[in-house]
Amino acid sequence: MIKVVEITGSLAPEQYGSRKRHKAIDLAVNKAITFDILRQLERSGAICSNDAELCYDLIGHTPASLSMQRVGVPKNIINCLFSTLQEAIHKVRTDFGDSKAHYGGPVWLVPIHGIGQGNGAGPAIWAVVSTPLLNVLRESGFGCEILCPISSKFFKFVGYAFVDDTDVIQSVLSETPAQAIAKLQEAIDTWEFSLKDTCGGLVPEKKVWWLVSFVWNGSSWQYASIQDSPGELQVNDISDSRKTIKRLEAHEAYETLGVFLAPDGNSQAQFEKMRKAVASWVDGLRTGIISKDEVWLALQSTILRTLYYPLPALRLTKAQCKAIMSPPLQYCLPALGICRNFPRLLVFLSS
Repeated sequence: MIKVVEITGSLAPEQYGSRKRHKAIDLAVNKAITFDILRQLERSGAICSNDAELCYDLIGHTPASLSMQRVGVPKNIINCLFSTLQEAIHKVRTDFGDSKAHYGGPVWLVPIHGIGQGNGAGPAIWAVVSTPLLNVLRESGFGCEILCPISSKFFKFVGYAFVDDTDVIQSVLSETPAQAIAKLQEAIDTWEFSLKDTCGGLVPEKKVWWLVSFVWNGSSWQYASIQDSPGELQVNDISDSRKTIKRLEAHEAYETLGVFLAPDGNSQAQFEKMRKAVASWVDGLRTGIISKDEVWLALQSTILRTLYYPLPALRLTKAQCKAIMSPPLQYCLPALGICRNFPRLLVFLSS
């Protein structure tokens, strides 16, 4: 199914989850670049970070079936998949044996819906289910417009989606901060209403939003604070209770896709996270005795992978990079039989 929709271009371009050659960090980079563009142009915009409730568990089989048929999946295959899920009997397996009580099965008057955690088809199904939802936002006029400086053409997108982790953005050239807030509120309501059509819902406690706007302080432009540009956004939770979404200042970062990003571009929160990660890793290795080969393997396959992942979306200074790498090197170089003061140019020299 995914192979076919990639060839036909049937997936929403904003959806990066469940697709080949689409990485979570690429989406984080796109978000960071959008923040950069808004800052460089002193342009207003509003961004809301969303999280769907129990994404796979709440997918209704009827909207999932329609979404799969839309991209050409035969009905008999869909019926085979969903009838198996609806008629399956679920028990709990423990060390003392399987539970006698169970739920599900063909005798239930209302069959259980949802794709289920661990279902190999789940990511692909959500990709095709979420595509119409993103298309609704785009066709309703929501999103961010950016003028390409080379081609002089506009392109528009409605947000950044990686499976159920979706950020909705609203920034049009002619919009004021107040207009951006009002338009984003409409977009969030539209997204929430569309999500309920798939039997899903949003979690207000896992949602935050920023307003990017600028004020002149007499000598330069600076980010407007919440006090300078007041406003709030609300959303219905899964039980239809209206909740206020937490708003952050432009310098406050929020973690999405494993990276802390802030509209003003500062990387302090992610820097602190990386410092804590290396400190914990080094403390863990100090408590044991491992060989030189194991030290090298642990360095390359664990902590460095953790540090490499967010780098494309960050703007760390040279001093910050040294502060992050100092604890691992101070431990690993002596453990490898190398002087800890060995020139770093030779330490990092490629073979």
